[in-house]
Amino acid sequence: MRIVCTVSNQRLAYRLPRLPANRCILGVCVLMHAALVAGTAFGAQKQVETIAGSDFNIAQTPVVQTVTGTTTEPITGVGFTAQWTAVVADNEDGLFPWSLDLGVNVTAPNGTDVVNWDPLGGDVTIADFPLQDFTDGLPSVSGVGDFSWQFTNLGVPSPWVSGLRNVSYHLLTTVPDVVEVINGSVATGPHWSRPYFIAGISGQGPVNYDVVRFEVSEAGGYTFLSVVPSGNNFNYIYQDSFDPSQPLNNLLDYGLGNGNAPNGTPVGTSLIEVLLQENTTYYYVTSQWAFFNPGQPFTTTITGPALITKLPFAQQDFDQDGDVDLTDYAVFTDCLAGPDGSPSPTIDDVDLAECLDHFDSDTDNDVDLADFADFQAAFTN
Repeated sequence: MRIVCTVSNQRLAYRLPRLPANRCILGVCVLMHAALVAGTAFGAQKQVETIAGSDFNIAQTPVVQTVTGTTTEPITGVGFTAQWTAVVADNEDGLFPWSLDLGVNVTAPNGTDVVNWDPLGGDVTIADFPLQDFTDGLPSVSGVGDFSWQFTNLGVPSPWVSGLRNVSYHLLTTVPDVVEVINGSVATGPHWSRPYFIAGISGQGPVNYDVVRFEVSEAGGYTFLSVVPSGNNFNYIYQDSFDPSQPLNNLLDYGLGNGNAPNGTPVGTSLIEVLLQENTTYYYVTSQWAFFNPGQPFTTTITGPALITKLPFAQQDFDQDGDVDLTDYAVFTDCLAGPDGSPSPTIDDVDLAECLDHFDSDTDNDVDLADFADFQAAFTN
């Protein structure tokens, strides 16, 4: 179940959308959503069938797509992946259409059971958005037959048009939740300039970040719930690769822990709900909010149909982007002190402990030419 709450009754560019009459107030939504994430009775949603679809556009008239399922598994949820794009957009003010305006009703083959998915996902901008979302809400219906998907641009007036590209539909079944907790900190670490939405980079950096590189053994819906003791909390998921110097490349989804998230999370709590696929590498990034606010410890709870499989980084991969390149070499040379020398790095927020952790490969408490030989062997650029 996806609950979306807003606190404004006006539509403003890059702000929260209008508050429809059937939306709940922020505080109620946060309590409901926290209860659902902490222990939903529905369980995790495992993907059991994927059906490729055609590209299409949506204006002011709903668009219906018929999706034929063949799985014998009982279906309790659905997933949707596509690249959302603004075909005809308000490029002057950025008010219409937004990917967060996309709603869908999915009717099961029996013609009576319906999932009202409003909104499906997305962002509060006209920028392209890689939708990769899921929802539960079906009472174990048959997976054999035609599912009717009715897509609507919610409250989007003429002449604005949105489009969906590289479309796939997914059928899901309920399995027991599998929960994992990750504790970490962004008090120190490599630096980047974090995104603040799907197509924008914050000017409050550089800031520290932490990365978990992983795969999943079961495709399906996963939630990443991250909490910090105080202040704001930003989290991101990247697909296929992560380059901190190009923070918008391959950005799949993000969580706003600043109190302005469309999913209603309060300040300090970030929530990402995403449909993940097998045989794909993902990067989960936790970021310090701003350079003038100290980085904090965080606790991230990951819930899904299986545990994530963490993929280790090379020791010398200081920026945790999956390779050992010239960026890492710059930090290595800053830490290089010779035999029995104590590294005295000059790069901001790189300290003695990090020099030894990443570059003292022979564990003799210095960074010297012996360690450089190991760095050369690990170099991948």
